[in-house]
Amino acid sequence: MKKLLVLIAVLSFVGCMKQEVKFGDENLKLDGTKLYYKGKLFTGDVTQEIPFTDKVIKVEYKNGVIKTEK
Repeated sequence: MKKLLVLIAVLSFVGCMKQEVKFGDENLKLDGTKLYYKGKLFTGDVTQEIPFTDKVIKVEYKNGVIKTEK
């Protein structure tokens, strides 16, 4: 029983972690206004490095939509 509870806790933690994916990843697909990663609505950050600079653009998504601050 204890092992089952530990497994559930670990899976919950991993499932809730935010993903970070680089722009151009072949698993990212834009369908209409929604962003999908490996066929599921994407939650996490999409990053893109700007060539010849040290800058990185990071866009946060939640359930396939760009997250807006409130």
